[in-house]
Amino acid sequence: MERIRTKQRTFEFVKRYFLLTLGCFLLAVGSVCFLEPFDLVTGGIFSIAIIIQHFVQGFNVIDIVTWSFELVMLGLAFLTLGKKYALRSLFATLVYPAFITLLTRVPMVHGMTGFEYFLGVFTNHAATDPDWGLRILAAMAGGCFIGLGIGICYNAGGSTGGFDVIASIVAKHTPIKEGTTTFIIDALLVVLGVAFLRNLPNGIIGVLSAFICALVLQYVYVSANRFVIADILSSETDKIRKYVEDVMDRTTTIVEVTGGYTGEKRKLLRVAFSKAELPAFRAYIASVDPRAFVTFTQAAMINGEGFDPLGSTPLIKSKKSDTDNEDLHG
Repeated sequence: MERIRTKQRTFEFVKRYFLLTLGCFLLAVGSVCFLEPFDLVTGGIFSIAIIIQHFVQGFNVIDIVTWSFELVMLGLAFLTLGKKYALRSLFATLVYPAFITLLTRVPMVHGMTGFEYFLGVFTNHAATDPDWGLRILAAMAGGCFIGLGIGICYNAGGSTGGFDVIASIVAKHTPIKEGTTTFIIDALLVVLGVAFLRNLPNGIIGVLSAFICALVLQYVYVSANRFVIADILSSETDKIRKYVEDVMDRTTTIVEVTGGYTGEKRKLLRVAFSKAELPAFRAYIASVDPRAFVTFTQAAMINGEGFDPLGSTPLIKSKKSDTDNEDLHG
């Protein structure tokens, strides 16, 4: 048993850091290959890098600015939010700028960097497609990549760092929520982008990109992280409990209840599991006791034994309530 648990812990460790690495890579691709070629400011540290790069001609400072701000935010997190928060942000703080450096400085495709290759793709199509059409498409693609990357990092229990640190500090010392602070910072950066780059349409397209990013993030992180809590009243409680423990590899809670109408004492079986397991579990209950009364309650997050460790998964800013109740009677 201990060997199995060790293998599971090793698998979860490898899975976690693989997903964090993948998320950081997608985040970097969306930023470098889609937003940077058109100077699209959408918020976050990379937008500051785009603004500064606009005034520095002939030398690439995108990754330098990103590295600098990410490390400053990491140090600030360590000093104000504690070691645990800083460690949760450490991996992405180092890997995300590293991918930006890779995409902007290391030849990858036909002797070109990833940034140069995608810039060439956009330039080659500029003769046949309207420039603003390309900008909008780039903004949409960039928003998708960034939202997907952040969502994957959140699902892996990591943090992308950056200005999330400032939002967390403000939330710690004031009544202002993290989502509000993040929105204010991103909005200010978009306004600064319009002012410094003198391009109002670009600012509007940047807002579009940020909106698409939020939609993708909502789908990947909030909607994908669904779990189910089942309350089961059945004459075959022991069979169902055995199925949960042996087949689903989950634990159960048995609650002594009394029927309000009959006054009969019965056992209620409570089980928490992932939404992907719902169809098979529901079918099994129907096969052993078609008259069972089952309530399935949908939860956005469950922490503890058999699930993500408590406190390992950061809450997304301004997301809806952690639980959405949905009764499905089996």
